Amino acid sequence: MSENLDAAAMTADLPAEPAQRLRELVERFARAAAEGRAPLWLPPHPAAWPGRGQGHFHLAAELFLQVSGTTRFVFPHAERLLQPGEMLLVPPKLLHDEHVRAAGPAPAQAFQNLVIHADAGSLCSHLAHEVHPGRPGILHLEVRGHAQVARIQDWLADAALPGEEGDAALALQRRALVAAALAGVRRVLEAGAATEVSVEPPLLARARSLIRDRLGDHTLSVRDLAAHCGCSADYLSHLFHRHAGETLAAHIVRLRLDRAERLLADEAALAVKEVAWACGFASSGYFIRTFRARHGQTPAVWRQARPSRPAGATEATVPALPFVPTRERPCHWARLPGDEADDGRPDTAA
Repeated sequence: MSENLDAAAMTADLPAEPAQRLRELVERFARAAAEGRAPLWLPPHPAAWPGRGQGHFHLAAELFLQVSGTTRFVFPHAERLLQPGEMLLVPPKLLHDEHVRAAGPAPAQAFQNLVIHADAGSLCSHLAHEVHPGRPGILHLEVRGHAQVARIQDWLADAALPGEEGDAALALQRRALVAAALAGVRRVLEAGAATEVSVEPPLLARARSLIRDRLGDHTLSVRDLAAHCGCSADYLSHLFHRHAGETLAAHIVRLRLDRAERLLADEAALAVKEVAWACGFASSGYFIRTFRARHGQTPAVWRQARPSRPAGATEATVPALPFVPTRERPCHWARLPGDEADDGRPDTAA
């Protein structure tokens, strides 16, 4: 096996301009993944949904590429310390929280990672840095629509599927799928750079990313978003309405309802009150009233009225994780055989 990619090789001669840096890092990780030089980690799949906890989740897989510093990922049933040159693929609907740390005082040792997320026809790629002690924030974000996005989502979803521990063929397939996804991201970014006519102000891009990551947080509000974006609530609301054609508050509610519809359709065992919590509604009563205003029926009735899905057909090409409480299980991390040995225990370093 080739020598793993280290922090020095990852950050050597990177462009200073964030957009070009993003593209160069995607290119380097794609090549390293294809050549077996970027270790790929997958969290162990829980037997069941562990209940409420810190962090957030998405309905599509999310890929983290560590550039410098470290990120400690906390899952309900495991932890992982991601080192420079390593990749972590978080499966859909898996709750996770992130704690970041610089490797030292030098600028090259500062925390930085790259996050890839493809869902519903949109590709989100962003560079993250440390904005508050231990907490990541967006340094540069690009959102693109492209025909390739659906394939990227499928490749990451397939790579995140559970499998037998120690299955070398599956591990190789996962690495190839991630490499293909990163190559696809590079193509989408280049196509976007060539065809994009107008781009939202960076402030709105940051707000959209914050909403995406905190959609399940019932304390999320326009005032809270504005505080994180460094502006007033009135200014952020006015700017968003001018560019998006809807109010920011209505946008948040719409995204929460969209998520609720997908969870109700995919998770038959998930109670309505748990759907409400997962989508950031402060109470199940408020969720039911808001859902009825859109559909003219309660979430329970809407779910029962949906036609049965044909065998093998899904709205998203990912398996649903069970949403019922369970006890913790031992942690077994998936990794390509041939990388340095790991004892299977969760990392605990901050």
